[in-house]
Amino acid sequence: MALHYLKDFVHEFFPGLASRAHHENYDILDKRTEEDNAFLAQCKEHLTRLETIREEKLKTYLFRKKIAVPAILVLTPLLGYLDYWLIMLQSGSDDGFAGVTFLVLGAIYHWVTSPKRKYAKEYKIRILPKLATLFGNLRYQHKGRVSMDEMEPSKIVPAFDKYESEDHFSGAYKGVNLEFAEINLKQKRRNKRRTYYVSVFRGLAILINTRHKRFYGHTILDENKSKISEWFKEKTSKMQRAEMVDPEFEKLFDAYTTDQVEARYLIDPTMIERLKALYQEYDGEKMAAAFYDNKMLILIASNHNHFEPAHLYIPASDPVSILSMKQEIGQILSIIDRLSLYDPNEVHKNKEPNQNFLDKSQASAL
Repeated sequence: MALHYLKDFVHEFFPGLASRAHHENYDILDKRTEEDNAFLAQCKEHLTRLETIREEKLKTYLFRKKIAVPAILVLTPLLGYLDYWLIMLQSGSDDGFAGVTFLVLGAIYHWVTSPKRKYAKEYKIRILPKLATLFGNLRYQHKGRVSMDEMEPSKIVPAFDKYESEDHFSGAYKGVNLEFAEINLKQKRRNKRRTYYVSVFRGLAILINTRHKRFYGHTILDENKSKISEWFKEKTSKMQRAEMVDPEFEKLFDAYTTDQVEARYLIDPTMIERLKALYQEYDGEKMAAAFYDNKMLILIASNHNHFEPAHLYIPASDPVSILSMKQEIGQILSIIDRLSLYDPNEVHKNKEPNQNFLDKSQASAL
């Protein structure tokens, strides 16, 4: 019993430590070959509970909306008239304010849409942790985060001042640690009136830690840029441009590396196809990836929230969002499958000293 409470204490106050400590105990089960109907049958109990919550919140939402619509029609002209007179009365003042319409309508909107937010919160706190175990025994933390100390050395994380994170999943698969979360990196900006933050990256961060298998070099994939940007990237990162084998992939991404031989093995047609599939599965706007130390980091920019419940009007039993998440996780496991086949020692035992630009077939020909 004491051990049980100790675990709860660690989970509550030290979620990052708890995540790392549980990698060994949360081995991910591969659900890719499981029939969708069989998978949905396992989810039925949790989706039924979610449907009860949804119906309750939808009833409240529709009731509030029914009240709010006529109230807005009546109040808007009256509030607009009030704001007009406030502006006239304060026309000579530097501290004037007239925004009663905005404040009142904003308060009504917040009141009406509150059931939607509560539905999403109930889903993440009560349902999603249970569903995560069905996606292959993953562990879910609503406010968990991927360690920035592990991501920053990748050289693909943009400069930022504030790091926000939610919907953190973690587990282990084929002896590899896996974690991913939705993150929002913000930079501080200033003007004459105020200090504010703007997002420089918003989307999914996927960190794969191969534990005992280390890469010889450092290889990154970044969005395709102009020739000047490519030159600047090579100079600032101290990497060389790596040529890729897929012309379509080259239109989207540039590759840089400190080890040309390793880069050719890592970014082979199989890995390229799996990265492209993951990019498309998450509706990415842009993507970057890095192989460094014993890690692979993938950043997929997207304004879409992937781990939210469907719209309040859509029944919780609707399979689209659940099966989509199953597919997304399957794409991540496919990348780990490819990494598990990569053996740096096999690549480099065929590599001649100072011949970084030779691939394996060229080296064998020598």
